Amino acid sequence: MSYLVDMESLPLLPGYTFSNCNSTSKDYKLKQKLKFLNGFRVIHDYNGTEDFLSNVKLAEYDPKFTYGHRKDINKEEWQIFLPKHVIFAQQCLKFEAYFKQSTFGSDNECYRVRRVNIFFYLEDDTMAVIEPPVKNVGFKQGKLVSRGKILKSKKPLTYYHWKDLNIGLDIGIYGVVYHIINCDLFSRNFLNRQGIDVPEGQNMPPDPYIHNRTWKESLEYRYASTKDKANALVDDQRYRFLEYDRMVLSFEAIWNNDLYKIQYYLSDNTIAIFVLRHPNESKKIGGSMLLKRTKVPKNWKDLPSTYPRIYAEKTEADVSEYYAPSDLQVGETIFIFGRRFLLYDCDLFTRKYYSDMLRIEQPERINLPDKVSNVYPERTPKSIDLKSDNNNQNVIRKLYHFPKKLRYTLTMDVVHPEDEGREFILEYSLADGSIRIIERYQCNSGRIPGCFLNWICVPKPDNTEYYTPNDFRIGDKINILGHWFIITGTELFVYNYVLSNPEKFDESVRQSIEGYLKQQGLIDEPKHCDEAEPDKITNESNKTNETK
Repeated sequence: MSYLVDMESLPLLPGYTFSNCNSTSKDYKLKQKLKFLNGFRVIHDYNGTEDFLSNVKLAEYDPKFTYGHRKDINKEEWQIFLPKHVIFAQQCLKFEAYFKQSTFGSDNECYRVRRVNIFFYLEDDTMAVIEPPVKNVGFKQGKLVSRGKILKSKKPLTYYHWKDLNIGLDIGIYGVVYHIINCDLFSRNFLNRQGIDVPEGQNMPPDPYIHNRTWKESLEYRYASTKDKANALVDDQRYRFLEYDRMVLSFEAIWNNDLYKIQYYLSDNTIAIFVLRHPNESKKIGGSMLLKRTKVPKNWKDLPSTYPRIYAEKTEADVSEYYAPSDLQVGETIFIFGRRFLLYDCDLFTRKYYSDMLRIEQPERINLPDKVSNVYPERTPKSIDLKSDNNNQNVIRKLYHFPKKLRYTLTMDVVHPEDEGREFILEYSLADGSIRIIERYQCNSGRIPGCFLNWICVPKPDNTEYYTPNDFRIGDKINILGHWFIITGTELFVYNYVLSNPEKFDESVRQSIEGYLKQQGLIDEPKHCDEAEPDKITNESNKTNETK
């Protein structure tokens, strides 16, 4: 029985065909029809014979026809010549480099280290700079310099060559200096074959931002000790805001026989100072806030010798130390921008915070002298009795005098040279006895005009009573909350009011106003109080009567 099977009778199915047994199969690969000969491309047929174009040579002078071939070079090798773009096709040198990029407006870093790869293509002497991707760096990456010939110098006009690239060298490309630190094995072998020594690779300098971020993402940071982690969180402003928002340490202090409240905000370590109000007072004394929220340095005049004196303000980096909660204790004296404040008491929350958090027991309240505790006694103006028991009479008086005001012109008593020439207008409200001072506009003065003092009842320096129109004489100096002013003038309405109410004013007040108005030509003949007619006292009315 024969087991021989005819190969041609097998079906054309996978596993039943044998290519090596098929003698009729042909090689259908496309053969190369072009080759280089003497530096030029020539066409070949499928039989491997050269085309007739290969035998065509240009008519030019060749020294070999006169002197013959060189003896030290093989004839066959001498005839073989390949162009540069064929020998080095798809071959390039790869170098690792970096450059430092400065960062502005950041408190965490001053520069960034950016790692790049420099490619030099041997076939046409072109270069390209590509930055490998790094996650979450915040700037654009990828191709920094497109492929092309890079200019090395303009005079003479030269371009970068592979001989200019080696480990440890700095190259400048379009204003950026790259420092080469390493290369791949092919580049090292290529330079060595060309007779160039390649040093050992260098280490990449650490990037401060990447190093800090990598440390925070590591397990060492996650499982750090509780104390270190707490200190790191305390320095975080967002954590301090969420933890200490609306938590304020409140102290009562005294400066220059005045009472103040000093508040320390734990959320941002700022301090604010408020002026205390006496329980019997209906008006605030000198404004409610002395110092708005700000970080207070312990020694605001302490500056290094290298600090530029031309700067008007200091930054936080220029201040060595700010006030902290540990610096505030009852009985201690603190200096805030040159003012000496004595802390004599604090509230219950402040005492509990120091006891529980800082393990510090605040001393008991310090009793102040009687002259300090009664520094703001009850004061009543002479012209308007704001504390009268007859409230109906006060309401009638306010309605009758609203909105009558007495106006005076002032100049500031010059203490500093920059205050010379400042002019003000003082307005006295007859309805409630309050005073407002407005600074007048002056061209090219460098000062902003407007409200200098808002409506308040201004006490006299002896703190016994308030200022009234009887205290305003032309040419006198008045002290308004520590600022000295000189009364320089007034208006006719004030003179009419003085003549209408002789029982409220001294004779010296009327005489000073009469002398000023007569000097200004606003009145002709001053009238006495018993002959005064307020409605017909003006100069314009007198001239009208004379004309009639």
